[in-house]
Amino acid sequence: MLNLLSNNAMLAKTRAMYGKRLTLDDYNEMLRKKSVSEIAAYLKTTASYGEALSNINENSIHRGQLEIVLRREMFHKYTKLCRYDNTKNNDFFFYYILMMEVEQILRCIMLLNAGSPEDFITELPSFLLDHASFDLLTLATVRSFSDLTDVLEATPYKDIIKQFPPDQKGLIDYTACEIALITYCYNRIFKAIDKGFKSAAKREIVNIIKLNIELANFSAVFRLKIYFKKSNEEIQKFLLPFHYKLTKQKLAALLESETVEDFLKAFYELSYGKFIKDAEYSYIEKYTHRLKHFFNKKLLRFSTNAPAVLYAFVTLNEIEIENITNIIEGIRYGVPANDIQKLLII
Repeated sequence: MLNLLSNNAMLAKTRAMYGKRLTLDDYNEMLRKKSVSEIAAYLKTTASYGEALSNINENSIHRGQLEIVLRREMFHKYTKLCRYDNTKNNDFFFYYILMMEVEQILRCIMLLNAGSPEDFITELPSFLLDHASFDLLTLATVRSFSDLTDVLEATPYKDIIKQFPPDQKGLIDYTACEIALITYCYNRIFKAIDKGFKSAAKREIVNIIKLNIELANFSAVFRLKIYFKKSNEEIQKFLLPFHYKLTKQKLAALLESETVEDFLKAFYELSYGKFIKDAEYSYIEKYTHRLKHFFNKKLLRFSTNAPAVLYAFVTLNEIEIENITNIIEGIRYGVPANDIQKLLII
């Protein structure tokens, strides 16, 4: 548990960093740009990303490189804030590294399935090299399932991945690996929270994490049930085994929904269902992301629990990077600015 001085210092620094976030005016300016280079040039002028992009030639940068720079800056902010952890032995403060490790393993699996594992090196996050529990450069040399398990030999990830060997077509079950790996991470995070924090602080951190997970589950159920007409058994395979307000009974009601109206009626019974009234259903993720943005922003502003505020800050920063990515992709494919704007969470 952080002492009062470290807690207050982390709170102040986190909120100061959040104060430099992109504004509505920033997003509107980016929507007027015509290329990745122009967006990179504009981001150079912002308080949030100016320093990170100061040595970048915006005229030659491409989408993947820009995204890596943005994520590197997020990681830099995260590690800078973690230095206020005076306990030096609280595993909770490593949660973001855990999630990034899993992200890279899943990216490797995706490329193996696509038959292009050599592409891994092109967007390798070099800033993670000195922090990961396995060799990311060796992960870039993986060309088979056996290579992958060898790279992960000394980590808990190996036993998880080994449960899902390639099928007769040589494909690894990506969804099963994703759910198993992320479940492992959250179980480890919750264990660290239980060990490292007292009751009130523990409850606040667990609640915001479970709320974020639940919103992701809600979005998955909606898409799989309403759009893809998946069976209840199939949908369960895509859900993380954690809940906040979505009990087994309420989940069952959602799974029984056959129409958008039935689905939302069941969802409105949850205490935050009112926040997605009048939703444009073709963009359901926009509304779950809005809820996530709303609750994490509220926690960041009013909580006195620095670790929970740190978690909320990282979540909000990830939403900001997704906003930038949506603008870049929209401009790249000639999507009208008004349509891109609908995807932004501000």
